[in-house]
Amino acid sequence: MGHLHLRKLLISETMYKDKKAPKHKCVFEKHYILKVIDQSNIINYYNVTKCNQCLSFKSIPEEGNIQGHIFHELSDEERKLPAIEGFCKHYYLMAFSKLENVSYSDRL
Repeated sequence: MGHLHLRKLLISETMYKDKKAPKHKCVFEKHYILKVIDQSNIINYYNVTKCNQCLSFKSIPEEGNIQGHIFHELSDEERKLPAIEGFCKHYYLMAFSKLENVSYSDRL
């Protein structure tokens, strides 16, 4: 497996592209919380940065945590951040690019 293939896997796993938005260069600036709901209604949260012009986002990686998964209960500061909600048709999230029905969320 070459470097190009690994790079494409990492981008697929950590980025969601809004296909409905008009073509533009995404600038990821705004910090959001991503709420992912799977088939068994288990909710997972992720730290992401969202594009200014569309609903595209990418994860905020940490050491040993490339997807930016939040393993602890959300703090009060994290609950105040704006949220994006997405659904996963599997029992586990394979990659952000596989999310469906991504939209803004008013509750965490």
